[in-house]
Amino acid sequence: MSSFPIHQFQISFNSTTINCSTNSSAGVTEDCSLFDFIVYTVASGLFCILGFLGNVISFSVLWRDGAKSKSATSFLLQALAVADCLVLATAFPLYSLTPAYLYGGWLESYFELYPKIMPYIWACYNMGLTGTVFLTVLVSFNRYIAVCKPFKSAEICSLEQARKQVAYIIIIAVLYNIPRFFEFDLRDVCSEGKLVTTFEMSSLAQNKLYGILYSNLLYFLIMLGGPLASLTFLNVNLIKALKKRAQKRNEMGKSSYQQDMTLVLVVVICVFIACQTPTFVDRILWTILGSPSCGDQLYYYTAIGDLLAIFNSSVNFLIYVITSRKFRQLLVSPPCTNNPDYIRANTAPSRADMGMVQVNNHAKH
Repeated sequence: MSSFPIHQFQISFNSTTINCSTNSSAGVTEDCSLFDFIVYTVASGLFCILGFLGNVISFSVLWRDGAKSKSATSFLLQALAVADCLVLATAFPLYSLTPAYLYGGWLESYFELYPKIMPYIWACYNMGLTGTVFLTVLVSFNRYIAVCKPFKSAEICSLEQARKQVAYIIIIAVLYNIPRFFEFDLRDVCSEGKLVTTFEMSSLAQNKLYGILYSNLLYFLIMLGGPLASLTFLNVNLIKALKKRAQKRNEMGKSSYQQDMTLVLVVVICVFIACQTPTFVDRILWTILGSPSCGDQLYYYTAIGDLLAIFNSSVNFLIYVITSRKFRQLLVSPPCTNNPDYIRANTAPSRADMGMVQVNNHAKH
């Protein structure tokens, strides 16, 4: 996503004062306020709400499956659902509410509160986003090992290892984003005879070395370029394995739970790459051209990139429903082990978690 909410950038950094009683002096034209309202409030807000509910349902289904199969893949997908929930829960107040005031004058009290809470929401949002990126790479790597290097899966892809890996990701996501708490300073300005609180970029955020090393180089490596390159490599190999296994299964006339899970993750990765690549390009354009003004083409491009990033955190439930037969079975089955569909789903020959290869106990000896 952009380095901060772009519509709030127009409000707080392009004007010396803020008029909280009208939106005419907010530095955003009527066309831009309408565009922001449609993209951020309507579309992004809808994605946040529906996506949050979908991730909660996904977590519930995956938790039931993980409790039965003790699978690392189910655990990692649960962690991904939690990270996506954090992204959506923070994106909603960060991006979706203030455009409603700028466009229609609604939610004035929140608009006045926003500058005070934005720096903290922004940091928490980035923690969730970092977790989502890392977990997507981890679950894809987990699947790659299970499919392409199955003899190493017992050592690398065990449930115990998955729990440790998720703990490491949580620590990294928190530590990496601690500087985000210090990127903005609150400032009181006088507007129409009353004191108004706004925010501005801190001296840390404006420091050139910080901008080069943290905001650009480290961000590219950790959040964009590194994950996209890794996922592209993993996805190409998973697609090759999927085609090879599908051909064998068709020749034998059998279906495969392993193939089911591979297909799920291939689609998840493809959607992630499609949604995050515009952000990667947007970051480069911001570095070269600087921050856009209302009405610039980059202004609209950034907003669409923000929308796609939010969509990426909201769509996994739909992917699971469309691509995974086992997920659909568990979704419609009551949460009890004596249900026939649930029993059949969890007694597949591969003892798979939505297709994850489970190594027999004797393989550990």
